[in-house]
Amino acid sequence: MTFEKVAVVGLGLIGGSLAAALRKSGEVGEVFGIERDAESLRFALEGGIVDAGSSEIGPGISGSEIVVIATYVDMVAQVAREVSGFVSPDTVVCDTGSVKAPIVREMEKGPRNIRFVGAHPVAGKETSGVRESDPGLFSGKKCVVTPVEGTCPEALSMVKTLFSLAGSEVVEIDPESHDEIFSLVSHLPHAVAYSLVSAVASSGGDRDLFGFSGGGLADFTRVAESSPEMWAGIFIENRDALLRAIRSFSGRLGEIEKAVASGNVEDLGTLLGKARDSKRDLGK
Repeated sequence: MTFEKVAVVGLGLIGGSLAAALRKSGEVGEVFGIERDAESLRFALEGGIVDAGSSEIGPGISGSEIVVIATYVDMVAQVAREVSGFVSPDTVVCDTGSVKAPIVREMEKGPRNIRFVGAHPVAGKETSGVRESDPGLFSGKKCVVTPVEGTCPEALSMVKTLFSLAGSEVVEIDPESHDEIFSLVSHLPHAVAYSLVSAVASSGGDRDLFGFSGGGLADFTRVAESSPEMWAGIFIENRDALLRAIRSFSGRLGEIEKAVASGNVEDLGTLLGKARDSKRDLGK
């Protein structure tokens, strides 16, 4: 048995899937879930996603070697402070958020009785909630951990082991580099998808333009079905990096706009060809 007890705060898609994966691994004695929504908690308990649970942070998490905070990113620091009041000294706490620097830097200030490690399992769906939990969600996917100078090596090792048990390939990146990378490969695509859906919807008048679309629009905008509340928090927490990404994208879109306006097929083809070649290189 690798861990006697792990607690997961927030049994949404990520928290529920992680809890289910840990139970399935057979390497955790007890997975304790905390979920404020009564129906979601009941589903997790009856479905065997967690062994036991509670609707609030309290004594139920005591004895946990690791507490995983799987809430919206703008709540992580507050939840960590609540957790610190119910765990033994030096309990390891990690999160699952896709923004790292603001959280990690805030956690460097305390509380001092927990050992925090920033983590981001790079997996998900456009759907949300514990009913969408999948114990295989992290299998073969990366999990980024973001240690800093003051990170406890033992705590880091424990968190890496935890996500390895869930099937993740664990890599280390500093928090600021993480946020810069994911502003481009994750946060910008979501912002563009939301914007594209809004543009199409607002241009249709009384017509349902989506009824005329092929698979391309549906594939491209799939992530626009994701939780607006969650992504609003992510965008704001990573605002500086995301704004740079948006401005870079706007510049590239502006180049295509100019080429289209000029009517120069050769210039436009060159721009599109470079983008196509870059996309092909991504798979190498």
